[in-house]
Amino acid sequence: MELRNSISQILAIMVRNCAMLSFGMTLGFQTILIGGVLQDTDNFTNVGDHEVSWLGSTLWLALVVGCLGSGFLTEPIGRKRSMQLVTIPYVSSWIGFYFATKIWHLYLILIIMGFFSGVLEGPSITYVSEVSQPHLRGAMAISGAIAVTCGTFIQFLLGTFYNWRTCALISCVFPLLTFCMFFLVPESPQWLLSNNKLQEAKKGLAWVRGWTTVENVELEINTISQQLFVDNSLNKTVTLKKYLSQFFGRNFLCPLGLVSFIFCVATFTGGDTLQTYAITIFATMRIPISEYYATLLLGFVQVLGALINIGLLRALGKRRLVLIALLCISICNIVIAAYAYLSKAFYITLLKDSDVLSGLDMSSYTWIPITFLILLSLINQCGVYSLPWILMTEVFPYETRGVGSGICSGVSSFLSFLSNNLFLIVVSQVTVPGIYCLHSVIGVVGIIVLYIYLTETEGKTVESSATEFTEKPELVKKIQSDQCAGVTNLSFECDGHYVKFNDDFTSRL
Repeated sequence: MELRNSISQILAIMVRNCAMLSFGMTLGFQTILIGGVLQDTDNFTNVGDHEVSWLGSTLWLALVVGCLGSGFLTEPIGRKRSMQLVTIPYVSSWIGFYFATKIWHLYLILIIMGFFSGVLEGPSITYVSEVSQPHLRGAMAISGAIAVTCGTFIQFLLGTFYNWRTCALISCVFPLLTFCMFFLVPESPQWLLSNNKLQEAKKGLAWVRGWTTVENVELEINTISQQLFVDNSLNKTVTLKKYLSQFFGRNFLCPLGLVSFIFCVATFTGGDTLQTYAITIFATMRIPISEYYATLLLGFVQVLGALINIGLLRALGKRRLVLIALLCISICNIVIAAYAYLSKAFYITLLKDSDVLSGLDMSSYTWIPITFLILLSLINQCGVYSLPWILMTEVFPYETRGVGSGICSGVSSFLSFLSNNLFLIVVSQVTVPGIYCLHSVIGVVGIIVLYIYLTETEGKTVESSATEFTEKPELVKKIQSDQCAGVTNLSFECDGHYVKFNDDFTSRL
């Protein structure tokens, strides 16, 4: 019975993950699109750094807007129905890519696809938490990130063998199948109950609890109903001033700052722009294999890294894992910067046959850049990429978790927009070696800050993890304690509190 119970939940979440896979394919398509447009000189002329920068970043900017409106747009129609309807603009966008002949066509389609990808994010996260039981919830949450990575890899695989227009046409199949598959799974029982659809909620909960009878889920239905009643009652009694005040407390601002900082480090240490500009970066480094095969390898190691991440989290914990990963990423960036400097690869090569390298003879060492670029991406997936998404579900108090997660998701998308939009501009100013040195410095800063402020949450309850952020980090408290220990006055102010020693302690001093 327990196995049957788990299988039903896994199947429901897998359908949701099909929508996330389509989202991952949109991320991978940016890379294919940039390479394809640069080669399609018949339809797209005068495409330079400016146009390429917007091709690689427009989707992320639209995704921020979609995230902000996700809750308002999807709450009235439900979690499942929202995810199902998002597949329609996905199909339309893929068809639009196939027939696009102007650069502004591509920008418009990227805006549409990015916006609805942002809309998808809210109900997809909520659906997992409301359908799965606690012992499966963590694995089901990580499965969404793996689905996104798999979607990126599938797009890279298509791009290796087909041109970008054919890739777009083939990509239509995935959202179409997802649309049909959503008819097979139930709506969120919590959403149905909150909209006074009791009988449908019972049937839906019975489906995700092993296709059992309605009578067997009566107790859980009553528990959910009571919780919804309590929440609604509290919401009616809370004033606007009291509601807003909880977003200015330490237990909200500290997790918000920490998760946003980790997103910043993860975005600006090289992994984000490597995925978007993979083809042009590989071409710049003059790797010994086709840049399209290298991009396919990049997608494969990202999937592999996401799977390895599950085991490493259990073995090392989040804190130790991210510190080790950032150290390795910084080393990779330094090696890449050194190679680019010695080979005179100062600027990004937009076309394969332009800007031939004229530095030292590095023909015997062309394996170095592809090895360390692939290694950078693998380590990023293993230890950094997923961390802020997991922390979002752990470090915010229950009352502010929804708003906090929404803000952090928006921050992540905006940072990705900035990194991809500014990448070529920054490279033109500081060169390729310079930007990879900058990535390395950001990684080192991340190690220092997270060593001080990131506490271990692995194996702890959500409540205890959130409570820890109302206190100062252990290292900061130790430093203050050492400073206090050096004071011999009978009384003094330490950490904002007035302290007075007793006579016995004073005599020992």
